[in-house]
Amino acid sequence: MSFRPSRSLLFGLIALLSACSPKPQEKVKPVAVVAETGALLTVGSISVNQADLDYQLKQSHGGRTDAESRREALGELADRAQLAQAALDAHLQQDPMVRAEFARVLANRLKEKELFPKLKAAAAEEIPEPRLRELYAAGESGFRSNEKREAAVLWLNPNKNPERAKQYVEKLTTAREWFSQNSDLKAHPEQGFSTLGVDYSEHQASRYKNGIVGWFESAGGLDAWTKAVAEILFSLPEPGAISEVVSRPEGVFLVRYLAARPAVLRTFESVSEELARSEQQRIRKAAESEFNKSIEEKYPVRWLE
Repeated sequence: MSFRPSRSLLFGLIALLSACSPKPQEKVKPVAVVAETGALLTVGSISVNQADLDYQLKQSHGGRTDAESRREALGELADRAQLAQAALDAHLQQDPMVRAEFARVLANRLKEKELFPKLKAAAAEEIPEPRLRELYAAGESGFRSNEKREAAVLWLNPNKNPERAKQYVEKLTTAREWFSQNSDLKAHPEQGFSTLGVDYSEHQASRYKNGIVGWFESAGGLDAWTKAVAEILFSLPEPGAISEVVSRPEGVFLVRYLAARPAVLRTFESVSEELARSEQQRIRKAAESEFNKSIEEKYPVRWLE
């Protein structure tokens, strides 16, 4: 679009350039202001308009709009336009790196304008309490911790040798009888099996720690050994109780039930903020999925050989 500048605008521009005359040998940038709403300058096929100037002032000049800041910003835009036109003339718009960067900038800008406001609104959305209670009821199992029991173990490994397994059962039976006669040890579950672990256990992690192996849920761990201990442990009636000597494929066991942590259900009030964050995250993901789906449907990919 062409525009013929008014006499007052031309005089104002001349006065501005005179007031900001360059030092000797300083490069002078030709700057042509033609209209507030039209092109401010052109270089070849590239034009710079008022919106470009406003953005440059905001990005590089702290939003200042005084005459000096405008002149510097227009000079910067002129420099950039010259380089851009030179790049176009060199056909760099077809350079793979330029195409990739251009596509990235366009994609990010599209998301900033059409997707990010929706994500921001989702993050600020207050989830109503009835919805939170509905989520709480649906996911109650996730807010419940299972009962845990602490165990002490005496364990011997016969390596599937029946004769040795028989000997080990007799050995742990002797240990159990000694334990049953020790009233002080029976009255203090926290002592585990006391010094029995050193002579009556091959479990290296616990034999020098009174046989105490830690806390178990009823399902045990991932390996067969902890599952075996958990099964024996959860068959015992109360803290302090000691099992019979049990021979299993995993070895010969004597297990003591030391302490319990009951199953606990976290209250709605204690998890409501967590539920709200999770629901907001779900809404954001849904918005992003909807955005991506709309792009895929509107702009299908045509694969070429």
